[in-house]
Amino acid sequence: MIKNFIFDFGNVLLGWNEEKIVENYTKDKEEKEKLLKVIFKSKEWFMLDEGLIDYSTAIQIFKNKMPDSLKDKVEYIMNSWYTYMPINNQVVELIKELKEDKYKIYALSNTHIPVYEYVKNQEVGKYFDGFIISAVEKKMKPNKEIYDRLFEKFNLVPEECFFIDDSKANIEIGKELGMQGYVFDNIEGLNTELKNISKSEEV
Repeated sequence: MIKNFIFDFGNVLLGWNEEKIVENYTKDKEEKEKLLKVIFKSKEWFMLDEGLIDYSTAIQIFKNKMPDSLKDKVEYIMNSWYTYMPINNQVVELIKELKEDKYKIYALSNTHIPVYEYVKNQEVGKYFDGFIISAVEKKMKPNKEIYDRLFEKFNLVPEECFFIDDSKANIEIGKELGMQGYVFDNIEGLNTELKNISKSEEV
């Protein structure tokens, strides 16, 4: 029986589109391309996801790669980009409903520490019973070790967990470890899946 729901952040709870994020900082095409390449598509960006470098180090690296006209913008972007990730209110409503039905809610996300802190400080943050974040754990999905960390830290039985992520590879690893799961595309599909799960558990 499902007792716990595990949510990813990017493209599940939060919208993620780096091009739209950059548009909040400049309308100049060349500047946008430069910012995307140097920051969001850099190896350092993924190192931040995995907690291999800190923010101050990354900011300095990005500044060093930028023309003088964009150096100040780098720091501004790095301190605020995540506020331009729209919260999926339909997912928030689902989380509230699940919480009211006495399910436990957890996060398992490949993301930066500021994103984790941003979510914790939003209204939805109070509904989570715990967070496993790649930058904190220094492990990333679909590495099995970060899933095991989730189970161990919160004393979860995999067979009692339902995992929602936008990556098929991440869901498949979760299933290998015993969790049920759903590759998120839209709230309607997820709600249909949850109704089917509920019916099967009633039998």
